[in-house]
Amino acid sequence: MSGVKRTRTDDVPSSSSSSSQPTTATTTNSTTATTALSPKMETPSTHLGSIEEDYNCPICFELINEAYVSRCGHSFCSKCLQRTVESHHRCPKCQLSLQTADIFPNYTLNAIIEKYRQQRPLPQTFGKYGSIVDHISDMVTNIHALNTQDLERLISVIRQHKDKLDSNSEYIHNRLLEIFLSHVHHERSGAIESLSKELHIVDQDLKQMNKRQKNSSSTSSNLNVTNSSNLNLPTNNSLKQMIDDNPLLSSNGLMTTNKEENSSSSNDPTIVNDTVPNWIQSGGQDLRATPDMKTEKQEATTTTAAIKGDCLAPRMVTTGAVVPEETNEYDDLENRTKIMMRFMDDLTNIYFSTRNSLRLTVENDGSCNGDSGLSSFRDNLAAVTKYSRCKPIATVNFVGENFAQASIVSSIEFDRDYEHFAVAGVSKKIKLYEYQSVLDNSVDLHYPTKEVACTAKLSCISWNPYLRNYLASSDYDGFVTIWDMATAQKVRTFQEHEKRSWSVDFCSTDPKLLASCSDDCRVKIWSMHNDYSVTTIDAKSNVCCVKFKPDSQYNIVFGTADHNLYYFDLRNTREPCNLLKGHKKAVSYARFLSNNEIVSASTDSQLRLWRVAEGQCLRTYRGHVNEKNFVGLAVSSGYIVCGSETNTVHLYQREISRPLLSYKFDDQNNGTTKTTNNNPTDRTKKEESGSEFVSAMCWSNRENILLAANSQGVVKVLELV
Repeated sequence: MSGVKRTRTDDVPSSSSSSSQPTTATTTNSTTATTALSPKMETPSTHLGSIEEDYNCPICFELINEAYVSRCGHSFCSKCLQRTVESHHRCPKCQLSLQTADIFPNYTLNAIIEKYRQQRPLPQTFGKYGSIVDHISDMVTNIHALNTQDLERLISVIRQHKDKLDSNSEYIHNRLLEIFLSHVHHERSGAIESLSKELHIVDQDLKQMNKRQKNSSSTSSNLNVTNSSNLNLPTNNSLKQMIDDNPLLSSNGLMTTNKEENSSSSNDPTIVNDTVPNWIQSGGQDLRATPDMKTEKQEATTTTAAIKGDCLAPRMVTTGAVVPEETNEYDDLENRTKIMMRFMDDLTNIYFSTRNSLRLTVENDGSCNGDSGLSSFRDNLAAVTKYSRCKPIATVNFVGENFAQASIVSSIEFDRDYEHFAVAGVSKKIKLYEYQSVLDNSVDLHYPTKEVACTAKLSCISWNPYLRNYLASSDYDGFVTIWDMATAQKVRTFQEHEKRSWSVDFCSTDPKLLASCSDDCRVKIWSMHNDYSVTTIDAKSNVCCVKFKPDSQYNIVFGTADHNLYYFDLRNTREPCNLLKGHKKAVSYARFLSNNEIVSASTDSQLRLWRVAEGQCLRTYRGHVNEKNFVGLAVSSGYIVCGSETNTVHLYQREISRPLLSYKFDDQNNGTTKTTNNNPTDRTKKEESGSEFVSAMCWSNRENILLAANSQGVVKVLELV
């Protein structure tokens, strides 16, 4: 082996003299040798690239920097090797166990790599080996063969390349600015076009309103002329005789002499501020009056209206509109304007969303086109500005004189004829109150006409829509019970729920059917004629509320603890017709605002309005606080009322996402302090706790009357004015 000489590839003989083979064979062997060695001799760049790969660190794959060698003979960058040995204590190549003392500097390899670094050409890709500026700097600094001409040429090339880059950069910047300005111009032009269309709609609506007002004014003027010619105005003697004959008018001083009327009719408080109560002026029934008082007040109202219609002429403004001589205190235009300005942004959005047509057809009588949306918006505007505050007109203490008893009211409902209302709560009692008696009597403590004792805490009650005395209740033991409140006797009890039952509801179209839900994740449909449930729907989580659709016996909606509402057809209970998702916490209430719209409440402090057919959330209402308790929910004629954990009642309107008004239960001002609570310890405990909340509510048959109850057992009859 020692006599064998290792030859380089470039020393391989290629002439015929070095071989005994013929020329053809020599040529063939030479070609074969060249072909076999071609991978090592393709190009200089390939050869240098292969050499550089041998100088790369196996850890970072870069040219070795400050080479270190391990005791197993492998070389790496100093930092790469030290970091690896400290963390893994092994050689990265052969996995030999190493310690910090087993690595040493490799001075020979460092010198070779440094020499190679100075002589190697610029790589094709600088991103892998470093910055191009660093390479050019190394080249100019380390290559001493460059003369002045070479440097000037290099500077010229760099300058030309710089000018080209500056030109390209200038073009890109200018083009980018041009695209931005074009986009802004397009957006603003669209905004101007949209505003122009909206302004055109407003102008057309103003013209339509002016024409309607003029037509209304001309019609009123003709009616006044006709009435003046056909009716005989009462003389002084007849007016005096009318006053003498009617003691109610005489005692309240409703009329004076004809001369005084003509001289100061606009300033006379007996005419402008009528003595008839405001709940009669609004067109409703006087709920506070006894039958005799009702007759007297109705006669007085009729007489006063006749006198005013004969004696007072309407005023005219420059626009041709008729301005009445007197307005209701709470429907005053100024108050309504203030309310309108509070919700101007919301109302503006509603206006342009309902005004879906630019073509307006104004009829001769001033009526608006049916598809223009103006009448719809006018109704919404009137509903939003209709009420300015909420006042209590009666108070009932559900607990009575037993202050040691639990007082949370869980449910409150009117009966079919709105003559009685039932109150139920965790006190395990259902109390029935006569509504008119509560309004008529100003006593501090009202006693129920009927009282039913139950075996468990009550969670919900529901009146039968046809059998006026039948009331259904659900309780914490899972029982669903039907009561005859006329006799205060139990009619039937259903006991299939395994856990607490949260809600019960009678069907409006089929009085035999009722639905209930429970923490056992089931919704059950019952029939009053059967001992067992007729249908069961298995939900995925606890069911907190259930409600029948008002016009159907086949559709129900229920809310669950998984934050969803499920809309089912009872003819197919395998899967819901619609799944309404959007709440972030458990759904506590669900109410039908219309046949295709549902309002839901959740402990995420939100109410949501859903369109059932599309499964779409139309609006989200925020403004109340509801994070852990059931705070009540009721809907009526586009109005939504709910409670709050701040012991406050909030009123929403369908189109507005913020509360229109609020009423706060206040112990010091609502009459409960002087009513029955004479226990200082109990009073102090309640004041210190600060955990009172509104727990239940319902509407009466009048739009502006509702009942609300809180966790202290206080029931309020509230009037919206």
